[in-house]
Amino acid sequence: MTMRCGRARPHIPGRRGLARDRRGTVAIEFAFVLVVFLTILFGIIAFGFQFAARIALSYAVAEGGRSAVAGLTSAERQARASAAVTRVLTSFSPLMDPSKVAVAVTSEGQTSDGEAILVSLTYNDDRFDVFPFVPNFNATRAVETTFLVADPSG
Repeated sequence: MTMRCGRARPHIPGRRGLARDRRGTVAIEFAFVLVVFLTILFGIIAFGFQFAARIALSYAVAEGGRSAVAGLTSAERQARASAAVTRVLTSFSPLMDPSKVAVAVTSEGQTSDGEAILVSLTYNDDRFDVFPFVPNFNATRAVETTFLVADPSG
C-alpha cells in the first residue's frame, strides 16, 4: 500500500504481479477436492443403505421359511411366514417398512427327500434411492429361498 496525502491506496498488481500472486489457490483446490470427496462419501452411504436392506430381506425370507415349515396347511404356512417376515422387518425399522413387503409361500411339489416349499418376498421401497450419481439397484427387490420339509419318520 502506498501513502499519499494521508490516505491509503491499495496496490493493484500489474500483469506480472498477478501471475505470481498465489493467494486463494488453496481455497480453489479445496473446493475441487471437496466435491469429489463428498460424492464418494455419499455414494458409500447410499450403497450401504441398499446393502443393509438386501441383508435384512435375506434374513427375513430365511425366518419366514423357518416359520412356514411348521405349518401343516398352505394357509397356515402363508400366515406363519407373513408374521415372521413382518416381525423381522419391524426389528429393522426405520430402515425397512414392513407394510411394503409381499410374502408368497408356494409348494413346489414332492421330491425324493420331502416337500419343497418356496418362500419369496417382494419389497418395493425407493426412499433411499435419492442420489443421482449412485446406480439404482432396482427399487423392487425380490428375495426367495426354498425349504425342504422331510418326514422324520423316514
